[in-house]
Amino acid sequence: SSLSRIKSKSDKGGLATLSAERGDKSKKENKKRSKQLEKDIRGRGLPGPTKVAGQYTEDDGSKEGRKVSERSYVVEPGKKGKRKFKKDIKKLGKKYDQDSVLIQSKKKGDAALHGTTKGAWPGEGKSEKVGKMRPGRSGEFQTKIKNKTYTYEWHEHLQLWLGVPLQSTDGDY
Repeated sequence: SSLSRIKSKSDKGGLATLSAERGDKSKKENKKRSKQLEKDIRGRGLPGPTKVAGQYTEDDGSKEGRKVSERSYVVEPGKKGKRKFKKDIKKLGKKYDQDSVLIQSKKKGDAALHGTTKGAWPGEGKSEKVGKMRPGRSGEFQTKIKNKTYTYEWHEHLQLWLGVPLQSTDGDY
């Protein structure tokens, strides 16, 4: 797979990015968790995932927040409906103790981070829109495939970092 293929999936609508890795786990443990996540994705009737390298800040917004690089997977819904796809991805994020999962369900639409863990940004059961896929750009949170990066517009997140008030999708701010 390549960046252009992932962009094509994004344009057609329906993709998610998630990981099984955690910064507090050993390399060996993270590798084992990633292999199991790949099996779990296929076990839910989803097409085989595309391996990518993600960069993310775990426990964002807390004192323990730290930058991590991790093996991540880009998943498309295949023949699943949008609602069922979202539900499956969120369940996998929760199973692997992820702060959030990124889901884009509309053609050329905005993606959102869906919180799957209590205490981590954006919060369990909450979501934050993060914007559209931007190939060739890098940022605070980015994904890399074959040495090419992409990110999503992080306007709202940047506002949080800069302390600018904003309107949250769930009305919490």
